[in-house]
Amino acid sequence: MTRKIYNIYRSEAAAFDEALDELLAATIGADETVVRIVLFGAPKDNEEYATQRAAIEERCKEHFGSHSPMVAYVAQAPLRCTLAAEVTAVPGEEAEKIQWHEDYITLDGEVLSAGIYAPLDKNIAEQAELIFARVAEILKAEGVTTADIVRQWNYIERITHMALEGQHYQLFNDARSRFYDDCSWSNGYPAATGIGTQAGGVTVLFDAMQGSEECSVAVDNPLQVSAHAYSQQVLINNTEAHKTTPKFERARHMQGEESSVYISGTAAIRGEESCCEDAVGQTRLTMENIDYLISVENLTKSGVENPAKMGYASLRAYLKQQKDLTAVVEWMERNYPTVDVLYLWADICREELLIEIEGIAKQIN
Repeated sequence: MTRKIYNIYRSEAAAFDEALDELLAATIGADETVVRIVLFGAPKDNEEYATQRAAIEERCKEHFGSHSPMVAYVAQAPLRCTLAAEVTAVPGEEAEKIQWHEDYITLDGEVLSAGIYAPLDKNIAEQAELIFARVAEILKAEGVTTADIVRQWNYIERITHMALEGQHYQLFNDARSRFYDDCSWSNGYPAATGIGTQAGGVTVLFDAMQGSEECSVAVDNPLQVSAHAYSQQVLINNTEAHKTTPKFERARHMQGEESSVYISGTAAIRGEESCCEDAVGQTRLTMENIDYLISVENLTKSGVENPAKMGYASLRAYLKQQKDLTAVVEWMERNYPTVDVLYLWADICREELLIEIEGIAKQIN
């Protein structure tokens, strides 16, 4: 697995175009090749979202030329700036190994996608089905199986909304389960995040690794029931149909030039029950869950051979209520002062949960 460089860039420019140009200019590094940019903004509705997404894609092509990175636009308002970008790059010497495609790249057996979208006039279930059909096409083209997906990001507009056909998140989970049905998943599911957005329908990004069973280990957390083993009691829908579970692992350990851990979206859940404390209390419990998840002790229990000690490369913190930002930032800066955290306003998959945190951990040399 090729070494990745992760950076978060922020712009406080009031105008969208100005903020976008500022962020793109910041991504240029003489010794790095940018392979993915995920931008976070606050469009007021789907019409503005579509306009801004098209502008982002066009500006990236102008900025980067024929080797424009994979791009996704997520309608989650950054809470400490007007527009933010999470950028994935590889060392410059790896650039010649990259194969560039319209909505994905390949690099030494890895497949990294752009944001995969569907028409916004479709409902959530229809969008999810179309998106997973495109994911299947990409994997087939590259000779990679569904079970080789090691990380997946799932962004769902108004995630807890109850439509006539069902809850948005449950509709998405049902579509994902159907897509995953063609695999035995003997090496575990991907690490994943399922999180709400203010607009944009459904967007999926993924990382896959050919022969993932040779370099990736599913990481469980004894403090939490695996999401794919949740009981029907904690799943929510407005129909009598059987509810499929969210198919993801708490994390995945990736072995390579530099070992890393993909940390799934994590909240203040113990067992399978939410811990209904205030935002700071939930933040503390969430970080306790993640700290243990990536610990040498837990990685060893999960089957990782001779795991290195891990440290956080970057984190995303999704807050349900903007009013909690100051208290949460103060707690995080006091307890994790060296970690770069991107704070976003987003709905979370359970009504009572106030914060969810995900990220990347890398070995400490």
